[in-house]
Amino acid sequence: MAIRQLTILLIISVVLGLGVNLVSPNSIAVIGKYRSLSSGTEPIIPPNADVDDPPFIALDLAELEFNSGNVVFIDCREPEEFECGTIPGAINIPFDYLPEDNLEAHIDSALGHCARDTKLITFCSGEECDLSLHMARNLQAFGYTNLGIFFGGSREWVAFDLKLERRRNCEE
Repeated sequence: MAIRQLTILLIISVVLGLGVNLVSPNSIAVIGKYRSLSSGTEPIIPPNADVDDPPFIALDLAELEFNSGNVVFIDCREPEEFECGTIPGAINIPFDYLPEDNLEAHIDSALGHCARDTKLITFCSGEECDLSLHMARNLQAFGYTNLGIFFGGSREWVAFDLKLERRRNCEE
């Protein structure tokens, strides 16, 4: 009896999941060509990217910018994730916790009132995370002109054995 109920629940779950995927704007192709893993030289561009978005950058360019020391990396993840490991020197502006009122002033303050042409690169966890894209869109709307989106994020940074700055030890 339990196996029959489990089978019915499994079938309902699969049908429901496929239905949600079918209508989702970020749907995943069930059958199709999937992108290969990052080579580090081609930027990862999400399916919901717009032509007016700031440029997406690959890991090699992110690393080059990091080594130049003339860029501010913005980690858009939650503070707990930021503390567990981020690109060294990055600042944390958690997109999910931004205030609805006075957003521009809040971001300006978090960035230390830097010039609008300061090189800013947003990132979050990786391909499953849109926070860096949304943050970059907000920064662009507020007049920041020198933006990049490192959509591979911390996951790609780690995959290529680049160092993370950890503020506390966290379980993997």
